[in-house]
Amino acid sequence: MPRSNLELVFSLFFAFTASLVILIGCSEDEVGKSGVDVSNASPVIDDFTAPIEANAGEEVTLKVVAHDPEGDVLSYIWEVSGGKLSSRNQDTVVWIPPQEPRQLFGRFLEKTIVVTVTVNDKISAPIYRSRQVKVRLLNRIEPSEFVAGIMLGYPLSKVQMLYGEANVDKKTNMWLEGANDEFRKKFLEDNKAKFFAYEDLGIYLAVAGGTNVVIAVDIEPPNKSKTERGFGLGSSFNQISSELGPADKIYQWKDNMWHYYEKKKIHILYDNNSIAQRIGVL
Repeated sequence: MPRSNLELVFSLFFAFTASLVILIGCSEDEVGKSGVDVSNASPVIDDFTAPIEANAGEEVTLKVVAHDPEGDVLSYIWEVSGGKLSSRNQDTVVWIPPQEPRQLFGRFLEKTIVVTVTVNDKISAPIYRSRQVKVRLLNRIEPSEFVAGIMLGYPLSKVQMLYGEANVDKKTNMWLEGANDEFRKKFLEDNKAKFFAYEDLGIYLAVAGGTNVVIAVDIEPPNKSKTERGFGLGSSFNQISSELGPADKIYQWKDNMWHYYEKKKIHILYDNNSIAQRIGVL
């Protein structure tokens, strides 16, 4: 082949190769390796509503507000590492944090759950927001351990971190008149107890005078704490007995009956209709 023709062939070959490289390069700029159209702007999250703390078993509203610069239709996917969602595909959903066995919440009755929402226009890269939510067992009755998130042995300062400044309990008759001689001695002589209350929450405390640690916790309405099986204030004697079994001791107080479970360190006050009116651990 004459030299001039050979040069022409090489020139055409290099021109074709260069055009192909340019074409491929443009294609990769337009559509990323994942197949996502990078020329289309991703959605923008304007607001993300999720708490940093929540109570086990109590409904929480989760919400995301987002828009798409090109006006594309948006879809949503919610995910949580624990608990139940009312829906996974709406901009606003209801989440019920987990009510798992007490031991899964650790020493301080807390567990961290991750809440994530992903917003997608199905064209560009999706975006997401996440938040770690501290879930607390503030509404559980656990025999021998705690009620309403307050453990026996907690310092009063720890309780006040949860609920704020406590009031002086004006219903000490429930502790002293309603108790038998054994408990009156424990409160007054052995511990020189002081009594505090969060009346609006239905929480009542007996605190050792010398050490300021909790030695008893009681709840009354409107408190909504429940046992693991869902029994609490307003439950019947038969319901609670099906979970706790028979009481070790029973004492009458006015028209009511105190049921004491010594090993479980729990006591329950039933009215004359056998409905629980006060529950506590001590």
